[in-house]
This record gives sequence, structure tokens and C-alpha cells, in this order.
Amino acid sequence: MSRVQEAVVETGTPAVFQMRDSGCELDSQSSSLLLLRLYGIFLADLSPPASTRGNNIYHATPSAYHLVGVREEMSLSKMDDTDRKLLMLIVTNPRISYRELSKSLGITKQAAFRRLQALKESGVIEEMTADISVPYLGAIPVAVFGISTAPSVLKVFDRLGECEFTRRVIAGCGNYIYVNGILRDLSELDEFAGFVKRAARLREVTVGTFAHDPGLMPHYVVDGITNRKPSYKRLTNLDLRIIISLKEDVRKPVKDIAEELGVSAKTVRRRLDDMVSGGALDLHVRTDSPLAGDLMFVVHVTLRDGADRAAVGRRLLSKYPFEDAFFVSYNDFPNMLAWIFWTGEMSEMRRILTAVDEDEDVVALMPNLGYLMRIYSTWQDKLPQQLIHASEEDGTGSRRPTLIRR
Repeated sequence: MSRVQEAVVETGTPAVFQMRDSGCELDSQSSSLLLLRLYGIFLADLSPPASTRGNNIYHATPSAYHLVGVREEMSLSKMDDTDRKLLMLIVTNPRISYRELSKSLGITKQAAFRRLQALKESGVIEEMTADISVPYLGAIPVAVFGISTAPSVLKVFDRLGECEFTRRVIAGCGNYIYVNGILRDLSELDEFAGFVKRAARLREVTVGTFAHDPGLMPHYVVDGITNRKPSYKRLTNLDLRIIISLKEDVRKPVKDIAEELGVSAKTVRRRLDDMVSGGALDLHVRTDSPLAGDLMFVVHVTLRDGADRAAVGRRLLSKYPFEDAFFVSYNDFPNMLAWIFWTGEMSEMRRILTAVDEDEDVVALMPNLGYLMRIYSTWQDKLPQQLIHASEEDGTGSRRPTLIRR
């Protein structure tokens, strides 16, 4: 016999919830059917818990809610500052060694390994993957946001995921929906903005293309926002296969990649170093810190006319250092910065935003709590395999294939 579980929605994260024993029982041979009333819709067909130890954690996927794990005694329940610093280090350099992690964190390599595993198993680190970089492709990162009139945020998330341009969606209080997309070309912007407006039922939309302000985030590449180089080395099919291998795990050892592809470790290391230093490869980590109790905030910072937004951003990051925080700026809004940060304490957020509001370069702040985030695969994720097929079909082999556009 297995017990029916009662859903308990965690404060501030309506789409992440814990299951606790309600005392009812069902035949273990049958599937549990759990109906949840959430945002005006019913969700069903949740897998029965595999164990009664710990809390069973469910979260949203594009299709439904699914059981993703059981928090055992060794799992992560709440991040501390060491976890947050580790997360920032791994986001900044996904292939950082355990030796470097232990040195930076002041802990043993074994402790660094355990903490990283806990972050992955708890879902805080959702994915560690690789892509052909946005600048190499000449792709355009964009943001579309506004207030939604839709009754179901979850259905909005599913609908937005149907577009190949959608990369990330964040739901904030007041039915605010923030959508980040990756476009092949600027000519696709109107089409994407129109799709987001219809799918999310936004009253009005604000649309911006991400800018690269030199010095704003010098050590943290956000959504591939870096300067495009005058020229790039051509990617060979071997380069593309290395990228595909890294998609499964960006921290995969070089020797494992070499064995998988049937080449020497020296060759893989050389090609990997060339792609990273040449700017053709984007190694990135997708995270969801609220799963471990952190609060995520999206703050629109309006600056006075003439303010140097890169200098303001650097000053605020230096003066108010969250372990995980970044700024983005927009070509369309020269007086605005978007500040995204995570904190474990509401009091810390209140104290810092109160102080920032007094900054001489800041005209206004619009903070919002982001309670739900989802990251999607885009055309960019599928591109390496498509390019290999295209080059094999036209016989170009080792030459750089032509990018496939619709």
C-alpha cells in the first residue's frame, strides 16, 4: 500500500511544492491521482512517491508536474553563503576544477564535490551545457515583458515554450511576465514580440534588445551578451561534435570526450581551448536558486539622464554584493538597467533597495519578486547537429557550414 500525498505549496514559489503524508492509502499497483487547484486549473497524474523519507519535490515542466526527487538527509534544503559562492563560481566558469573550487571556497575538494552534487540533485543547478555562442552566430538576445491578463500562469508558460525563440520566462508578482528570447536575426523581433503578447495575453509590451556595455559585467556573460569579434575561426565538424558531447555535461572530462569521438585527448583539449578563447563556444549553467529557499528579484533601475550605466552597475554590484547577481542593459532604453539577484533574506533586499533608492544616479526603482522561472530549448540548442547534417549532405566536411535560417 502507498499513501496518498497532500500538496503543500511553498511560500513564494507557487509552482514548486512539497508533499507530506496525509494518512490516506491507495493500492500500490495503481497510479496515484492527485488533483491540485493552482492558478485556476487542475493538474493530475503525478507519479507516486518512490520513498516516504524526506520531502518529495515536484516542479513544473512544459508538459506537467513530475516528481524530480526525494530530499534525503544529505540533500540541499537551503543554501548558505558557501553554496551561493560556489554557484557563482560554477556559473562564471562551468569547467572550473575541484582544486580551484576548494581553494576559492576554503573547503576540501571532497566538500566542494558534495556541495556541487547537492546543488544538482536539488534542482538548483538545472543543466550544465554548451552552445555555439550568440556572438559567433550573430544572434540577437531580446527581452519582452508586461502585465498578463491570463488566468493561468502555468498555461502561459506552456504556450510560450512552443516558440523556438523563447529561452527564459520569469513570472513576477502582479502578473508580470518577463520573457527572454534568442533571435537569429533582428527581422524576427516583431514576430516574436507579437507571439509573446498573444501567448501571455499582455496588455502592453515593452520590447528591448540586449546591449553590451563594456565593463558592466566583465567576468559574467549573461545570456551570451558579449561583443562580436571582427572574425572567427571556422568551426569544423569535430568542433561541432565536441559541442554536442558537452551538451550532456559541460564538465565532462576531456579524456571521456576523446574516447567518445575516437580522437586523442590532446586534439580535444586543443580544439576546446581554441573555441573558448576564440569566442565560438558558450559554456553555461542554468540555475533555479528559489528551489533551495532563495528569493529571486527583478529590479528595473531608472537612471538620470547622462548617467554612465556601466559605471553605475559596477558601483552597485561592488557596494551591495550579492553572491549571485547581474545587470543587463538595453539598446532601446539608455536610462534603464535590469538588476537580477538572489538573496536568502527579505530583510537584506529591503535594506539594499532602500539604500539604492538614495543613489545620486538613480531616479526610480521598480522591484518585483520572481516566483517562477522556466528555461527552454531554442533553435540554438539544435544547431550543431543540424550543421553537421548540412555539411555532410553538401560534402563540405571540415569547412564551416552555412547557418540554417528559416
